Amino acid sequence: MKKIALVMIIALLGTLSSEAQIQKVDQEVYGMDCAPCAYGLERGLNKMDGLQNVRVSLNDGKAYLQLLKNNGLSLKNIQEEVKKNGFSAKKAQITISGTVKKENGLWVIETGQELFDISQHSPTELVQALTPGMAIVSGTVEDEEDGNLSGRWAIILTKVK
Repeated sequence: MKKIALVMIIALLGTLSSEAQIQKVDQEVYGMDCAPCAYGLERGLNKMDGLQNVRVSLNDGKAYLQLLKNNGLSLKNIQEEVKKNGFSAKKAQITISGTVKKENGLWVIETGQELFDISQHSPTELVQALTPGMAIVSGTVEDEEDGNLSGRWAIILTKVK
């Protein structure tokens, strides 16, 4: 009986961790000044495993990425790919699913790949809506210097599901 319970707990934890991931990224990109530049970046991003749809807009100066379930990608991976293609990745609008918890009295969301610290600039009502456990949130991740991508980000919440 104990073995069955242990197997069920392990299966449940495996399911929860596989759901912790980035789902969508609207990444600001600096340095694109022509259609071939945007096309080259789109091709480069499309080579990454885990992407469902990629569209790069020269007019908007953004890369729009929809990620597959169980994609295993991180925001750091995406921003490094942007840099590898000759551009600079700035702030991003993202949607992530992850484990919400308190760390040193502050809320964080863990995707398994990265940690997102809930910014003090997030609306109070959204921060108050957070509870420990799995959640889906959207928000703005502020720019980090391209050479200092740490895998730990500050996110200003715009939506909590």
